[in-house]
Amino acid sequence: MTRIITAADSESNAVKSQRYPVLEAGNLSFPRGRYVVEVTPQQRRSGCLLEHDVQQAKLITRLLDQGAATYCCAVSSPVSSYRWVHFSAEALQKIGWNPGDMGEPPLFTPMIVASESRSVQLCSERDEVHRFWTGRTVKIEKGSRLAVGRVVRLKPTLLHLLRFNRDPELDAGRFRVDAESQPFQFVVTVSADLHRFLQYDKGEASWGHIMTHIVTACFALLQRDFLTVGESDEDGWQVDRNLEALADFLEQKGLPHWEEAESFRPEEVATELYPHLLGNGTQER
Repeated sequence: MTRIITAADSESNAVKSQRYPVLEAGNLSFPRGRYVVEVTPQQRRSGCLLEHDVQQAKLITRLLDQGAATYCCAVSSPVSSYRWVHFSAEALQKIGWNPGDMGEPPLFTPMIVASESRSVQLCSERDEVHRFWTGRTVKIEKGSRLAVGRVVRLKPTLLHLLRFNRDPELDAGRFRVDAESQPFQFVVTVSADLHRFLQYDKGEASWGHIMTHIVTACFALLQRDFLTVGESDEDGWQVDRNLEALADFLEQKGLPHWEEAESFRPEEVATELYPHLLGNGTQER
């Protein structure tokens, strides 16, 4: 779980001047206001739960209670030019995405926006805004950002680098793994039945068994084609930020990566990340 806390006294490189109070880093409109967002990744790394919490900013909480404001989160990937904004009437928000559209772990920008236009006469005591705003009437347009959280990227994992393609010509239960550059991704081509199983099956043990084989194939490809570092910093695998992030991920797990020829065994690393579950046992990945 990642906890994002945004407050008026948080550091910020620049704050855009607004005609209405905004709860964001470096903006003193809500002197004691805090916007807290807890991000919990889902197991299969293609979605997450966000829990929004606005503190000491009664203007915003009142608009939320009245249905004049809503919770939202922008999900984006600069590499693929992907951007989508998810809206929720509830503070506990579930969002999802297709990893194949990204090419990298996505960026998240949690926000609270106005869902309708409204004129408001402000009072520091009632609205918990800075006394500067007391007595002023402001126009809040529909879509205006009332609170803006810090941009955050989930910790990268191997699953963020997988793109699944369905091939109806492939025999049942088969798959193959190729690599794609700019940005780097594993392209996993699967048969129609395997594609359907991976997309809809809820049995974590069965799903994990298949992923163990796929991940082993991915690591074997890296060991085969990305073992040698380029002759300069400009042509080595380190220039690809997805591969760099994957190497960092393995290092954080205490595992070797593909350049460590003597200690890197694709099947061992894969089963460390996706161990086979025997009997009725369960194990968190």
